[in-house]
Amino acid sequence: MLKVCNKCLYEKSHPFGLSIYDKGCSGCDTHHEKYSINWAAKRDELENEIKLVKAKSKGYDCVVPVVGDAEDYYVVSKVLELGLNPLIVSVNDYFKNDIGWHNLHNLITHFDVDSFVFNPNINVYKDLVRTSLRKFDHILLPFLSLHTSFPVHVAKARKIPLIIWGQNQAVEQVGKFSHYDKVEMSKWGRKEHDLFNCDIDTLIGNGAQVDERDLNYYQYPNIDQLSSSGVKGVYLSNYFHWDPLYQNSNMTDFGFKPQKNTSSFDIYERTGSSVYYELHDLMKLKRTGYRKIRDHLVREIRHGRITREEATKLESIYNQSKVDISGFCRWLDVSDSGVKWLKLHKFKGLENIIGTQTECADIKVPEAISLLLKPSSNVENKFVTFGKGVHI
Repeated sequence: MLKVCNKCLYEKSHPFGLSIYDKGCSGCDTHHEKYSINWAAKRDELENEIKLVKAKSKGYDCVVPVVGDAEDYYVVSKVLELGLNPLIVSVNDYFKNDIGWHNLHNLITHFDVDSFVFNPNINVYKDLVRTSLRKFDHILLPFLSLHTSFPVHVAKARKIPLIIWGQNQAVEQVGKFSHYDKVEMSKWGRKEHDLFNCDIDTLIGNGAQVDERDLNYYQYPNIDQLSSSGVKGVYLSNYFHWDPLYQNSNMTDFGFKPQKNTSSFDIYERTGSSVYYELHDLMKLKRTGYRKIRDHLVREIRHGRITREEATKLESIYNQSKVDISGFCRWLDVSDSGVKWLKLHKFKGLENIIGTQTECADIKVPEAISLLLKPSSNVENKFVTFGKGVHI
C-alpha cells in the first residue's frame, strides 16, 4: 500500500487520517472540488441560513472565536460583509508576543466590534500545560480545549444562535469530508480533530492536580441543551473558495502585522504566538514526524504555486531551523535541572534543532508565493501575559 501521496507531501500516518491512491490522496481530491463548486450558489445558501438566524436573534447574531491571526481578520471581514452583528470572543493563551496583542486589539478596533478576552486561571492553565507536555507531547491542548469550547458556552449563555469559524482543518488538509457535506462544528469533530481525540477529561486523568470545578469552560457544553437552544457552528470554508495565503496577504490592508519566523515562509498563520513555530513545532515533529512547514507546502502545492519537487527541497531547508525552548521554560518556571531533564528525556533525538534562533534567513520561494508575502516585522517582546496592543 502507498504510504506517501505522489501529489502532495502528506503520509498515510497524518493525525487526521488520510487515504492514499495511485493518483493522489483524499486531501488532494477534496481540494480539487474547489474548482467545480458554484461558490456563488454556496454563498446564497449561507445567506439564506443567515436570514433565519437574524430572524430569531435578539442582539448579537453570531459569536466569532479569534486568536488574532490573519485568518481571523478575513473571517470578521466576511461576517460584517454578510450583514451580521458579531460578538468577538478570544481566549488568552498566555503565549502572545507584542505582535500578537497588536493584531488582536487592532482587529477589534479596526472593525469596531464588541468583544471580550477570557483570561483563564493561570495557575490551573500552567498545570494543564505541564500535564499535556508530559503525557501527550503537546503544549497547546489546554488552549485548544478552551478556544473550541468557551465560545460555545458564550453563545449558549447569551442565546446567540450562530458560531462562525474559519476553515475546517479536516476538510482542508485530508479531505475527511466533502465541501458539499457542509460539516458543522460538533462535540465529536472538536475532540477528533481539534483536540486529537484528547478532551480535558482524558488530559487530566490521574495526572494534573486540578480541581474539576475549575475546568467548566474547558469542557464542551451539554449537547442536548445546545440542540434545544438552537446554537450551531458553521465553517466559512464550506461557503467560500478557501485560499489562506491569498486571503491573508490582503489583511494587511486592515492593519494586520505579519511576523517573520525561521520555520516557514508563511508570515500570517498564528502570527503573534511565542511558541507556535518554536516548542509547539518541535513537539509536532516528535508526535507526527513532520513540522508545520509541511502543512504550508502541501497547501501551496494544491493551489498550484509550487511543485512537489520544489516543496521537498524547501522542507529540507526549513527543517534545519533552530527551536528556542528557553522562553517557554522560563514561562513554565522550569528549573535548570528540569531543562536538562527535558532535553535528555522529552526531546531526545531532537537535540540538533534545539538552540538559539538566528535572524530569519532569506530563503528563496517560488514567485507565485513570494508575491503574496508582505513586509513583516520581528518580535520585540515574547510571552506578554497581558497586552493592550494598540493606542486609542
